[in-house]
Amino acid sequence: MKLLGTVLLIFLISYIFIKRRDLLTVKFEFKINYLKYLILYLILILILVLFIDKKVAFFISNKYPTGYFSLHPDLNIEYTKIFKMITHLGEPEYVALLVFPMFLYSKIKSIVKLENASLGIIIVMILGVSISTILKIIFMRSRPFLEWNSSGFYFIEDILEREIPFKGSYMSFPSGHTMVAFCSYSFLAFKSQKTSIKVLCFLVAILVGVSRICLSAHWMSDVFTSAVIGTVLGGVYANKR
Repeated sequence: MKLLGTVLLIFLISYIFIKRRDLLTVKFEFKINYLKYLILYLILILILVLFIDKKVAFFISNKYPTGYFSLHPDLNIEYTKIFKMITHLGEPEYVALLVFPMFLYSKIKSIVKLENASLGIIIVMILGVSISTILKIIFMRSRPFLEWNSSGFYFIEDILEREIPFKGSYMSFPSGHTMVAFCSYSFLAFKSQKTSIKVLCFLVAILVGVSRICLSAHWMSDVFTSAVIGTVLGGVYANKR
């Protein structure tokens, strides 16, 4: 399934660059009143990092003896399977599997709006992945299951001094899966006129974020950061297009 998703993702991206480059042009104007939201967001992130992250990890993680799933091994086995299934919904290949039928139907029925929406999901998702990757490389945060310093952040300079390789275990901030989920599903939610679809899209995105915390793959602040950025990206692109 993942291989098929990769092929479809490559096809959709290629189609965008060859046939629909017009969808790549979006103008965004930063307004001064946005600063208050940015400051509030940074304050919330700081609170999560300093006071909440470790408490949540110790409480719920199956990697620590005090974690809920460690204390309930039977539940841990079942819920881990469920969370791993949910987490796939935040992977680009699986999003492509969901988007391609929409795209194909739009071409068969010549529905331009549906084609724009399906390709828009791919565009905003790739943008989110790019931003997430850049932030991961800059901050180099260790994941919850690793030994951490005061906040888990090592940053590029510290990484180079310690000669720690650039690998997934030191790329926790922000959550890539959550970024993909909120970029993709929030965009679809903002484009949809039906309340039920809006609720379903955000519910799926939230579940992906929760799954990343419960699988001990990310801190709560990692997930929260991706949720905010992903929702903003999805909303802005949906509005501008």
